Amino acid sequence: MARKSPRWGLDTGYQSQIKPFQPKTRLADHGLKGDMASGTLNFSRMLTRKQARADARDGIPVSEAQTRDQWSEREQLFTEQADDIRRGVDTWFKTTGANVRNFIHDMTPADIEPDQLQEAIKSEEAELRHFETDDVSEARDSHESSVIELDAFREKHKGRIGERTPDIKKNVEQTLAILLFVLIIEGCFNALLFKDAQSSGLLGGMLVAFGVSAVNVACGVCAGFFGLRYLNHHEQPMKIMGGVVAGIFILLGLFVNFFVAHFRDAVEASLLTYQAAGSLAGFSMFNIAPGSVIFDMFPNIFGLESLVAFGLLFIGLAVFAIGLYEGYDRISDKYPGYGRVWRKERKAYERRQAVRNELRDDLSSYFTNCRTWFDTQQTRHVAAKREIEKAMTLLETRREEALAIASRCADQERGLKIAYRQAHRRERNGLRDKLGEQAAAPAYFDEIVTPTLPTFDYEKEREMSALAVKAIEQNITALTLTRKWLETHIQTVQKGLSSIEQKVGENIAEIRRDRAKTKAPQDAKSA
Repeated sequence: MARKSPRWGLDTGYQSQIKPFQPKTRLADHGLKGDMASGTLNFSRMLTRKQARADARDGIPVSEAQTRDQWSEREQLFTEQADDIRRGVDTWFKTTGANVRNFIHDMTPADIEPDQLQEAIKSEEAELRHFETDDVSEARDSHESSVIELDAFREKHKGRIGERTPDIKKNVEQTLAILLFVLIIEGCFNALLFKDAQSSGLLGGMLVAFGVSAVNVACGVCAGFFGLRYLNHHEQPMKIMGGVVAGIFILLGLFVNFFVAHFRDAVEASLLTYQAAGSLAGFSMFNIAPGSVIFDMFPNIFGLESLVAFGLLFIGLAVFAIGLYEGYDRISDKYPGYGRVWRKERKAYERRQAVRNELRDDLSSYFTNCRTWFDTQQTRHVAAKREIEKAMTLLETRREEALAIASRCADQERGLKIAYRQAHRRERNGLRDKLGEQAAAPAYFDEIVTPTLPTFDYEKEREMSALAVKAIEQNITALTLTRKWLETHIQTVQKGLSSIEQKVGENIAEIRRDRAKTKAPQDAKSA
């Protein structure tokens, strides 16, 4: 229970499971073994009468005293044994009563006050919230600042962006994967078209082709991301810069693709010339001067002669267009700055929501532990009450058993005395002529007093049991009241934590109202 209990529950109520009362006191521990444990004296009536007749023939003098010291030796023996049984039974019952009192004392709980328990619950809950206060405050401030920034951007560029939301690019990795894929596709095509133009074959063609493809894709992405996007910028200098960058990279991309196509044409022409000369041993496409290729491109830039060159041109332009589109519309929003502030606000909102959810999870776990503690305490209080009642029932049973043993022992003691004295009197009456004046029976034979039984009282245990049961019932009532309060309190807390969207909306509306109030005096002053 300790691992699942809230801290305030570690010193309240029953901390361990209720164990039943198991007294270890036995009759044998108090000298009552064998027949003595049932109150049976180890004396025979027949032998008692025989001993009485022998004592009578011995002519014991008449005594007027009725004290135990004047009894016969036989009577003293079974009286001593009877006293031993009574003392043993008495100590056995008193030891059991002491064990019951100790058990009741251990089972008597401290009083549980509903008000104090509620304050302890709220105190530990406040500590849990305190641990999250800094994160919650920081997340709230960050989100509110991002909301202000986003609203300012929308207000400033409302005429251009309208009510549209930015195209949030959460999967930039997907865009990069597409660009890498088209780069590989173009590289493979270029490698196939360049493999016959050099002595190193396909491997050499791949090295050249992938280098050209990388430059082509990079030009397209830069033209779209740093160029065309900034044509949508609200500031004129940024628009001009975007147009210049877009023009530079678009021209560079077109130049690269046309240069590669014309270079492949020049390679084809050189290859045919070497074949006509009857030897390809000295041929290498790297011997072709790039300057001559650039010079031959103009003025007829579309003047390509081989189908391979046209294939290179079309493939290169297609990949360049894909890179241009990916850079313009896939990596980030088409309106520079809009996607950034939007993502910033979304990220701040998600962090704020995550912090609230973490706090809600912590409180949910805490309240679950509280419920578990209440359920456990209810069960253990009921079990303790039941065990106290069982212990009192056991004590009462032992009282009846002790009383029966002592009564049986007293009855046997009285019966043995009667048997002894009757046999003694008859024997003395029969010897009256011989004994003369000594024939009269001793005076203490006239009355046989019933032995006094021990007092098996358990009034003290009853009082302790009543007080313990009363304390347990009061605690059960306190637990029930506090449990009802806890359920209401949990609903209030959950209601405050569950409406995250509503709280965020209210905060945003409040921020906007504050900004509107601040802006109104400024507009009046400027007017």
